[in-house]
Amino acid sequence: MTRPVSSRLLVILVLLVGLGLVLLTRTVARSSRVQRMRADLAEVLGECRARYAAARSPADSAAADAWRPPLHGAPRPDDPPCESYRRRNMLPAGGS
Repeated sequence: MTRPVSSRLLVILVLLVGLGLVLLTRTVARSSRVQRMRADLAEVLGECRARYAAARSPADSAAADAWRPPLHGAPRPDDPPCESYRRRNMLPAGGS
């Protein structure tokens, strides 16, 4: 003869499953945001590298330093110029 499941145990089990689903959903959402941010940063760094690679004089390099790369073709005034990425060693000054 089997014992019936108590109502307390059933409530605890439902709560634990619900908590697990919430945590799983948050983890998946966070990882997709991080992947999107990495892809956006790679795009911006690629544009900065291209500007530095095309620079033929110190004036061209200075212009590349001051240039704010657009993201997906749209200018974003709050984003830093290429110089900020270069100073943080995220891309070389020569553009290679």
